Amino acid sequence: MNQIKDRSDADSGGAGVRVLARGLAILQAFEPDNPWRSNAELAAMTGVPKPTVSRITAHLTASGYLIYSPENAQYKLGASVLALGYLAASIGELTTQARPLMQELADDHNGSIVLASLDGLSMVCQEVCHGRGMLFALRVHPGSRLSLSRSALGRAVIGAMSENERSKLLGAIAQAHPEHWPGLEPAIQASVREMQAHDYCIATGTLETGTNGIAVVIDMPDRPHAYALGFAVPANQVTAEHLSEAIAPRLLEIKHRLERDVARRSIG
Repeated sequence: MNQIKDRSDADSGGAGVRVLARGLAILQAFEPDNPWRSNAELAAMTGVPKPTVSRITAHLTASGYLIYSPENAQYKLGASVLALGYLAASIGELTTQARPLMQELADDHNGSIVLASLDGLSMVCQEVCHGRGMLFALRVHPGSRLSLSRSALGRAVIGAMSENERSKLLGAIAQAHPEHWPGLEPAIQASVREMQAHDYCIATGTLETGTNGIAVVIDMPDRPHAYALGFAVPANQVTAEHLSEAIAPRLLEIKHRLERDVARRSIG
């Protein structure tokens, strides 16, 4: 039996951080060979007081992270945890497969290329490749957050959404950035039209001053328009026309290759 001791008291942070740490410790206590655990077992394994364990398991059950069996008063991992694990695995597979293709494009055109996923009103960078011969590199790395409304990556995702999804998201952006919305809305709508017409969109000077970008959306079988692949380069080095003529076909080629390979794996 694994001992997943609670370290929340030793770590810095507020009450919310401690609750999160304890919740994660409880989830870590489940094992494939013994999937069911009682509150008493979880308390013994994690060192978290049993009353606290009872409160946390109740919340985790309500959120779908645990399933409760009233017959034996025990819990097992729920679908939400399995979905998180599947998401982590799929992101890992996607980045591993995309990395050499991204690096080749970055080297060929001396730019920065980013694979990112949608998270709220941000795009989270999963993989970043810079051209080995470039003097300027986009200041991002895996884990960086980019603006959904200002980046080509974000605008590509917005443009690929259904009208209902897009309407809700644009409402959230308008509420979050009321002072910038009058200028953002027409630019985003132009990107939506570009995505619908060409399957890519271009954003000039929006992510970083003096930077032009282009992006496409990568559709996964279970998560359409959750990922975007984008290329960025100094505006004085490459024009928007060059992005459309030279970079767009390469990005679309990578997009279709990744989507085919992912679909093939899911069938196999």
